[in-house]
Amino acid sequence: MEPQKDRLGYIDRVKNYSESFTENYGLPQEWKVGNIPHRNKKHLVQSLTLRLSDSLPQYVVEKMLLIFKNNSSEYHEIDKRKKYESYLNVCYGCCAMKHFEMASIVFDVLKYHHGKRYDLLAWSIMPNHVHVLIRNNENIDRIIWSWKSFISKWAFKNQHRYHLGLPSGVKHLWMPEYWDRFIRNEEHFDNTVRYILNNPYDAHLDLKSPAYLFTGCNL
Repeated sequence: MEPQKDRLGYIDRVKNYSESFTENYGLPQEWKVGNIPHRNKKHLVQSLTLRLSDSLPQYVVEKMLLIFKNNSSEYHEIDKRKKYESYLNVCYGCCAMKHFEMASIVFDVLKYHHGKRYDLLAWSIMPNHVHVLIRNNENIDRIIWSWKSFISKWAFKNQHRYHLGLPSGVKHLWMPEYWDRFIRNEEHFDNTVRYILNNPYDAHLDLKSPAYLFTGCNL
């Protein structure tokens, strides 16, 4: 799937962000190291993945950890993330964002600060996870916290009205961690945009899924 029919115009627009691409890992103070390392540096183009708290059942996580342990030489960090994302596409859990109302709210939240706190470049709102490509103008953690906070409050308030199917007694809508990867170069950017735009198709979602409607780019 092409990001735009106007391919030459798309290439020109990508060049507008090329100064925000880097293959340099930066200084140690730019990184927050936890279960997953996050780079918090302004004015980078970053690919982000947020997932719902029940998007990967524990037995699936344990299965993947066993695979990685037994084949440690075959799986680098990028390969591990691809493996996790392949399981996300199976659509485990309540998949609250398969409901139009929920997906619509998520999209409204993502675009609300576009052009101010960040530039929203590409997005895909899948049933149980969200892919976003942004150029951030402030701390990534603050941006993501604001997204999660607003969406969580809305979901808990409206879960019965829209039959979102959230697990009984659940206190956290989202997993506390998120995946992020800064964009290295134009090829990396292009591949990331293509991946995001094709996610609903690659996951073989029903064509009636809101994911097709709430997947797109500003390029």
